Amino acid sequence: MTTSSTAAGINSPAPAASSPAWGRPVAVLALGSFAMGTDSFVLAGILPQIAHGLHISTGAAGQTITAFALTYGLTAPFLAALTSRLPRKPLLAVALALFVLANLASAAAPNLLLLLTARVVAGLGAALYTPNASAAAAALAGPAARGRALSVILGGLTVGTVFGVPVGTAIGQHLSWGAGLVFVAAVGALALLGVLVVLPGLPIPLARRFAVLANRRVVAMVAFMLLAGGGSIMVYTYTATVLGQIAHIHGTGLAAALLAWGVGGIVGSFGSGWLTDRLGAARTLTVAIALLVVTLAALTVCTSMVLVIVVMVLNGAAGWALATPNNHRLTALAPTLPSVVISFNSSGVYLGQALGAALGGILVDHGITARALCLTGVAIALAAAAVHALIPRPATES
Repeated sequence: MTTSSTAAGINSPAPAASSPAWGRPVAVLALGSFAMGTDSFVLAGILPQIAHGLHISTGAAGQTITAFALTYGLTAPFLAALTSRLPRKPLLAVALALFVLANLASAAAPNLLLLLTARVVAGLGAALYTPNASAAAAALAGPAARGRALSVILGGLTVGTVFGVPVGTAIGQHLSWGAGLVFVAAVGALALLGVLVVLPGLPIPLARRFAVLANRRVVAMVAFMLLAGGGSIMVYTYTATVLGQIAHIHGTGLAAALLAWGVGGIVGSFGSGWLTDRLGAARTLTVAIALLVVTLAALTVCTSMVLVIVVMVLNGAAGWALATPNNHRLTALAPTLPSVVISFNSSGVYLGQALGAALGGILVDHGITARALCLTGVAIALAAAAVHALIPRPATES
């Protein structure tokens, strides 16, 4: 990709090279995404405590996770469009403040209805924050380092999933489920302070809003992300079933496999930014989606712990390596609307996760075998690869 024509600036002239001062403010923005990543999955580890505390079933408690993910996936593009004329720094501060208050309200909720309401509000805060944080990071870094800056924001989400979730879960299990959410709120509050103190003012973007959907390449890129994320998360959600049936791995072995997936995710998140800046977004995505297909297929024949660990590391790396280069090429198509196009990509990610997990649940409930579930994931990932192959590349990447 060229740098002059693909700058992801926020309605400002693109610098010729990345700013040397972008690391600190982007790190602050990544702390916010760490809070979002933790919040996305922390409830999964404390569902029994929530169910017991609110006197509801575990299945009903699980709807709190769905409420957050669906709110994020459905509202991110609309919020990006509606707020596209607002200054970025105050907007990010408001998003974090909303997120923090919603998590505190979640922690104090006395019943399921109020908890679901608070989770919806938390999803709104996350949907408002993450795309704008990614867009701000791209603008601060400049075109030469855009991929690395985007990968730092995604890396915050990954590290939140890998390390923040276990910490929040442990707090929730040993103190109370509400304390786990207070931990998330505290991290969000720290990020809010950082945004107010460290983040510089950013110009306001143009507001063509949903006009970007007239670009079929944008739609195809979002569809690619939905399919790829859906195939990956469908299998990951039921890792316990897959590894239990195929490799007879349970307990500590399962925990080690999930940790390996998370470590791979961190490598994929940060490494994809480095590869994108050097190889280009399209080539990086080709490598990532190919690796995703291969590793999903490999899970069907992994019967030893060593092989499982290797495959889980590679699978996590592949799954988490998709968002950064896809954001990169989306911002190249609409450099004056980075938050809007990134919000569409975020919707693709979250809706793909929701749909993939839902489809996996239906298949598992109907008795599908673990190998067949993995092969279904392979088929969905291959569909994503086909969409990717049909998207025209810029001349510089052809």
